[in-house]
Amino acid sequence: MPTLEFETIVAAPLQKVWAFFEDIPRSLPSLFRPEDEVSLERADMPARVDSIVIVNARGPFGKVRMVARIIEHRPPHAVVFGEEARFVDVQESGPFKSWRHEHDFEASDAKTTRMMDRVTYRVPFGPIGIIADLV
Repeated sequence: MPTLEFETIVAAPLQKVWAFFEDIPRSLPSLFRPEDEVSLERADMPARVDSIVIVNARGPFGKVRMVARIIEHRPPHAVVFGEEARFVDVQESGPFKSWRHEHDFEASDAKTTRMMDRVTYRVPFGPIGIIADLV
């Protein structure tokens, strides 16, 4: 399955970054460009395992709707070399054949957070979808 990985260094402490991402109604729309026309239909709050998030957005052929479920939710906690946090969401229904989005956060120091995103997905429509995904 194709995998996309992103790393971002945020000039803010882990607790503040985590609080921003846990506030799904505030954070999710702000992560997209206005032309993506992202709107939040539902976000179970507070975020936790089994929370549902429903997002509507402009897709290449009109509006798309994705229903995601949070399957892992670990707020900031101490580890051997500092502090980290994590949550994972998976698509229950939507434009992909499958979708898994892992969000990992770690405190680089008291004022900086390293954020890693890994998206593993499978496109629909068999070979035609795979070709379209390559374009």
